[in-house]
Amino acid sequence: MTHFDYLEQYLRTHATYSALTIKAYRSDLRQLKKACGEWSVKSLQTYFDHVIEQYKPATALRRYHACVALGNELVRARRLRHNPMHHVRPIVHQDVRQRDDYPLLEAIAIIRQIKHPTYRLFFELISQTGLRFMEARLLSIEDIQFTTATLLVRHGKGRRLRTVPLGSRLAEKLKAFIGDRMTGHVFRSVRGKAIHEQGAREALRNQSLDQSGRMLRPHDLRVGYATYLYQTAGCKLLEIQRLLGHARSETTEGYILSQETKLRQVVDALSASGG
Repeated sequence: MTHFDYLEQYLRTHATYSALTIKAYRSDLRQLKKACGEWSVKSLQTYFDHVIEQYKPATALRRYHACVALGNELVRARRLRHNPMHHVRPIVHQDVRQRDDYPLLEAIAIIRQIKHPTYRLFFELISQTGLRFMEARLLSIEDIQFTTATLLVRHGKGRRLRTVPLGSRLAEKLKAFIGDRMTGHVFRSVRGKAIHEQGAREALRNQSLDQSGRMLRPHDLRVGYATYLYQTAGCKLLEIQRLLGHARSETTEGYILSQETKLRQVVDALSASGG
């Protein structure tokens, strides 16, 4: 079995990646296999030099991070001693983000109008803890500590465990929602399995479109959470990085969106000055 065959099988059976992530990673894997055919620094660097020239920055960044993650899996499975992606020059796109579509409090107000009680509490949890979609979907009852108002995140990226705090009101809602159950997924389907991924996403999308005319995605909640903690609550970047489960502070920085004077307005004013 080649490294590519192994990774294809790994993605088909992965439990914590969302369906969208698996689809994107499999596409990136096919492109990589077609272009370079081996996991070596020289081959990978040549491939990404080509990607930077041919594709938009967002696509290049996604492929870069996908290959880093897949290379880490090859090391974990002892198919490689070292991840060659760590020696490939990183792709850096310096972009001043002005997207502030959904401030966190506005997003929470939309979530609280979702009629389905399981989906409503599911997204309220994400918005107030910064959990990834799949981390919340796979959250177990045993991972919630009501005595300390914290929850343990077991299914984070890179197999990193972390503990995040729960607001007192959210903890009360979770306790009432769980009831007498002692084990299993917090958010489950009628069959007792983890809630349906597509159904949850559709509930959030439809409610946001109906209420505001703009689409709200699960990832927007993590971004809104990070931005709120930094700009409104005054939390330090390192604190937010730990809460989100990021390995690098640069990733966390990319989550914090500008809600100050719009850069576009400043640039337009400059271009209009002086005739």
